[in-house]
Amino acid sequence: MKMPKLLSLLLLTTLTACTQMNQPKNMNRLQDLSEKTGIEMIVVDEAEKITGTQAEHFKRWLIRSSYAGDPIQSTIQQPAPKTKTVLLPGISFLVDPKLAEQVVDSLNQRFAYRSCIAFISDDRREDKKYVVSLIHSFDKYNTLRLQETSGGSYHFSTDTLITKLKVLEQKYPFRFVGVGNDWLTIQTLETPKEWKDFAAEVLRVCPNEETNIDAMAKEFQKDGGKVFMWWD
Repeated sequence: MKMPKLLSLLLLTTLTACTQMNQPKNMNRLQDLSEKTGIEMIVVDEAEKITGTQAEHFKRWLIRSSYAGDPIQSTIQQPAPKTKTVLLPGISFLVDPKLAEQVVDSLNQRFAYRSCIAFISDDRREDKKYVVSLIHSFDKYNTLRLQETSGGSYHFSTDTLITKLKVLEQKYPFRFVGVGNDWLTIQTLETPKEWKDFAAEVLRVCPNEETNIDAMAKEFQKDGGKVFMWWD
């Protein structure tokens, strides 16, 4: 059954009007997000098209600290937030875990000329979604600085971890696939010729006394040089 021409015209006019009404709202949203995150509107818009989802402000957990003999005497006991609350300069997208690395690669390829870096910033959400974040930076190690990635119970700082990673990078160049507050995933840019030596260098960054280095080398080779590091 064909739709009458007049009705078709009315529907088309209504849809066009709705689209035109939504455009200013979307522009305002993009501008507001851009001014708060430091990511240009054109990048936010294009990234949303690539990911197929709306961008959010990049956030991380509040990291609380304690100091023995703290000179600041206070009765304030700060509660731990139940969600990520610390706003960071960047945007984030919720994505399917199976597509996360593909999304990271697509964003990096699209925005490399603008010095934007994409990476998985959270893989532990209760809804099983991964978070892919995009920042503007000339230094890939700023991903660690923003997340304040550190050694957990090994008690080394973000700066110490970066120093260790730069030593590894001199011998085995890599890129970051994911960066969290106590974990990261790297991917070598070239295939290591000596996998056992590569495993030994990784252990200098992420110690594990119970690890069999031969088994680790075989695992790294199987994964094509992708390495997950975690500090509890």
